[in-house]
Amino acid sequence: MNKKTTYIIGTVVTLIIIAVGYQIFTVYKSKQHESPSATLEAVHNKEFGVSFSYPAGEDGFALLEPNGAEKGILKSYIMIPSSDFKSYKEKPGGEAPAGMNIFIFALDEKATTTEDVSRITELQNWASDNSIVTAIKLAKKTPDVVDLDGVKALHYQADGLYQQDIYLLSYKARVYMFVGQYDKDTDYTYTAFQSLMKTVTLD
Repeated sequence: MNKKTTYIIGTVVTLIIIAVGYQIFTVYKSKQHESPSATLEAVHNKEFGVSFSYPAGEDGFALLEPNGAEKGILKSYIMIPSSDFKSYKEKPGGEAPAGMNIFIFALDEKATTTEDVSRITELQNWASDNSIVTAIKLAKKTPDVVDLDGVKALHYQADGLYQQDIYLLSYKARVYMFVGQYDKDTDYTYTAFQSLMKTVTLD
């Protein structure tokens, strides 16, 4: 892929991130969870079988749960550093701040399997078919296969508006996508995302 093509794809992904950010703060009526100080807050969604913990509060992250599906998304969790979120609310519609995101998509049950190798192959195909969302074509190297709470997952870093650390897995006819956005790997959002991923469990 030449530099011009990579730039065009990167620009498209950037526009999607901005558009999603705009919808989150101006169209959706979102649930906002903000605590007076940074504390570890646990989230357990029985319907979609996923649990995780993140630092909440003014020294942590604001959690938003957009209502309604967008681009086939069944459920979204958007976590933005509270200080950045406060600034963004004052001037919505601009560049969305870097944050941590969890997206859950429906997966055709005919495409699921109990064999790890086949599941990963099908997941790679799904990721390629939905590359505008997964950014897998912007991956810096071939995705690694890792274990996430006993389930095989794809792990890769990708370019875009921000650097992105991405985990992608299929489980019980759904695809789960965990995204950490950052400028440098010393950023708060990057280190917080690494900690969040250690708390993820699937029911």
